[in-house]
Amino acid sequence: MSAREFLAGLRAEVESHPGVNHLILARLSMVPFTREDYKVMGLQHYPLVGTFTTYLEHLLLHGPDSDSKQWIAKVLVDEYGEGSDGKDHAELYREFLASCGAAPGQELETPLHPAIPSFIDEHLRIVTQEPFLVGLGALGPGHEWSIPRMFQQILRGLRRACFEEREINYFSLHVEQDKDHGRWLEEALERLSESSEAQAQVRRGARLSLEARARFWSGVQQKIVRWRQPNTMHTRPQNAKGWEALSEITLREYRKHASLERGRVA
Repeated sequence: MSAREFLAGLRAEVESHPGVNHLILARLSMVPFTREDYKVMGLQHYPLVGTFTTYLEHLLLHGPDSDSKQWIAKVLVDEYGEGSDGKDHAELYREFLASCGAAPGQELETPLHPAIPSFIDEHLRIVTQEPFLVGLGALGPGHEWSIPRMFQQILRGLRRACFEEREINYFSLHVEQDKDHGRWLEEALERLSESSEAQAQVRRGARLSLEARARFWSGVQQKIVRWRQPNTMHTRPQNAKGWEALSEITLREYRKHASLERGRVA
């Protein structure tokens, strides 16, 4: 299979994956939700916003040549704030949270569903421990191809909830930026995915990322249900270990844990 044929098939696989077409996304798109509902969603989603550049930075270090690193660097420039008045994406997202009614700093103190730190851990593992092409598959097809499709559904719901365009700039900006990012990374993948072994690694990375994404959206859905129905028991995986065993962990606590882990490794 040529690289171009492989990537066309992989794009179709990504766009049809349950992680990109999760039930909660369909509900956000079709069912009236309140700003409070979006605050619950946003506070769970925020930790992912601040870590994507970290994944890219790790992957940049493992690039096999200057051309590969160049594609990643182009994406990083946008993620650092190019095209958004110098605001990085975490800052844009905090503005969205404020429009939902979140208090300053609430994003650091909100208990997170175990699927959220698990998502971050899995992607850090992929970009630091897996082969480079597995990481590129996770961040290219797994992220940049899927986000425009997911965010278009979220945007329909946000507009239905009467958010102003300036309040949801994070999402609309990503729909356009990630189309560009996806094209840039596809150019790199076309050059790097000529062998069947390379194609298998890229597909593996995409699938690992999408499976983690499906678990993430299920976690967000449980959090929204729990807020709407506070007497409903918050389920968590049976026989879970480590961070997944905790049903209530904040982003501040997670970052402290991650910092300690980095210290031990150093």
